[in-house]
Amino acid sequence: MRVVQVTANRDFDGTVWTALFSDVDTALTDLRNQPADTFAGVDDLAVAWVGVDTGTYDRVADFNVDFQWGDPDTV
Repeated sequence: MRVVQVTANRDFDGTVWTALFSDVDTALTDLRNQPADTFAGVDDLAVAWVGVDTGTYDRVADFNVDFQWGDPDTV
């Protein structure tokens, strides 16, 4: 069985959070609809098919995150 895993990472802390989805489209839709503070402190998002029984890992997308705290008009 394979699932889509979204993993949020920080450069020095490693994995911040992870989520599982049934397909890539659902994972990307969920990421688009998350509040901005979900990505606070996150440097990298990886979207990959992960084999639960087989241990396979096929990366689909990798996003660099540039989250800025504060008022978007002053940052």
